[in-house]
Amino acid sequence: MLSDGTALRTILLLPAGSGPWPALLMRHPYDVSADERDGLIDVTRLAEAGFVVALQDVRGRFGSEGDFDPCRQEVADGAEAVAWLSALPECNGSVGMWGASYASDTQFSALMGGAPALKALAATVTPALSALDGFRFRGGVPELGSTLAWTHYAIAPDMISRIADAGERFAEEERWQTTEAAIAGGTACGAAALQSPRQVEAAVAWGLDRLRDPLDSPQHKAGKIVERMDAVDIPVLLIGGWFDVFLGSTLELYRRLCAQSRDRGTPAPALIVGPWSHSNMSGTIAGTDYGSSASAQELWREGGLTEQHVRWFARALMHEQPAEKPVHVFVMGSNRWVALEEFPPPQVEAVELFLSADGSLSEAPLPGARALQSDPAAPVPTRGGAVLLFGSFEAGPMDQTPLEARSDVLSWRTDPLQKSLTILGSMQAVIHLETTGTDADVVVRLCDEHPDGRSLVIADGVQRGSARDVDPVTGAGDRRPLTPGRDEEFVVDLWSTAHTFLPGHRMRVDIAPSSSPRWDVGTNAFEPGAGEARPVAAQYTIRHGPAHPSRLIVQTADVF
Repeated sequence: MLSDGTALRTILLLPAGSGPWPALLMRHPYDVSADERDGLIDVTRLAEAGFVVALQDVRGRFGSEGDFDPCRQEVADGAEAVAWLSALPECNGSVGMWGASYASDTQFSALMGGAPALKALAATVTPALSALDGFRFRGGVPELGSTLAWTHYAIAPDMISRIADAGERFAEEERWQTTEAAIAGGTACGAAALQSPRQVEAAVAWGLDRLRDPLDSPQHKAGKIVERMDAVDIPVLLIGGWFDVFLGSTLELYRRLCAQSRDRGTPAPALIVGPWSHSNMSGTIAGTDYGSSASAQELWREGGLTEQHVRWFARALMHEQPAEKPVHVFVMGSNRWVALEEFPPPQVEAVELFLSADGSLSEAPLPGARALQSDPAAPVPTRGGAVLLFGSFEAGPMDQTPLEARSDVLSWRTDPLQKSLTILGSMQAVIHLETTGTDADVVVRLCDEHPDGRSLVIADGVQRGSARDVDPVTGAGDRRPLTPGRDEEFVVDLWSTAHTFLPGHRMRVDIAPSSSPRWDVGTNAFEPGAGEARPVAAQYTIRHGPAHPSRLIVQTADVF
């Protein structure tokens, strides 16, 4: 029970024997009883390894009392939960936390709340660093599709079921059905969807309001660690997926923890990244089978992620010595795990490939221009990538060939490779663009074009022109319009990958003005405040050559 009298449902599993033992805690809003039976991590194995295991529904969810206030409530509640668990007679006073997605947010929130008994974290597919780098926004563009997916499908049903008054509950159920119809019909994610008032259930209203908040709003910092990195002074294991919507946040958190370790002597983080999406860690995704070792249940040794958690917490809470390198990443294409001291390794080399007017992607910048028409009324559909969506919108390396046939999608590609090329690290596209509008969205995809013609997306990103001076993690900086007809430089962060392009394959870059329902469809018109900007069609002209060096920048390495 919390200090304000709110009771939180908590399931306890105890090891055999007399104890006391270190404890492991997971807190999330998705019904923790499911994790007792069939979670990503085998909690029975954790208990067998000598840990008290606690599974807790957060305030206002499933078996717990109170009202749910996403993210914000977890700072105080998390710290109290850790203090309660550490004080149990079965616990020796040391606590670790683990969990994925929201259950990773709650870990860092507890640290911010002040939890001296909390000694180690294991955070999987985490948005805990910032709300602005794949959680609610990316490149200044609202993550409309994933916000709807989370609030409408994961949060709203339990909230509705908790409404005591039958009439109010029925009215909220009708609003849920209205949202469902809008998603199915496509109107929920169309151009200017955030400007269109409609009746939605409370959870969705909360999510859409967050997407309407300014990028530097305090609302986006609630429960996020971005301004409280000083609180992270314990060992952290980060687990991510190359096709996870929160990959950017996971890797930026890793980079900041590494820097903090060097500067302050805090524990260096560990990192595991597989060929996974937010909800698929099987090793087979979007029709691509990366082999049995790619599964979270297998990894590079027997026991998979469960055994990795056992070893991690044994080292952190039972003071066992580390026996392996701290970083493991799965290299797609060559389909194997590599162990590293850090990611990316220091021996990577930056390579620039220039986009040219003839559609080539090469080492020499050839001058010229190519144009496409951006029509908000007919957005480019989302197809794979690092997404967290609904229905048929699957994450992963989906074939982009159907999209590349559209007139509003432009492509550049290398000649067939004569030898393997491995990207191992960060990627960005620098695009020089003129538009006839006052704003523009640039979507960039890096693809692996196979000899049979399939073009599988490896990484993607987006940048809204008006947000080009806004820090993508903190939200600091001013939005400003584009000047029609003036060359503007867009830097599109494609996050990172580990992928080998095999001989005979081509590297391919696609550029589009939209990706719906993933990202809010831009209007091509700058709107400085909360008013409405009427969607207008615009022509984008992409410039090439030494004076306008549109290019892809990647980090490459020899295969280890």
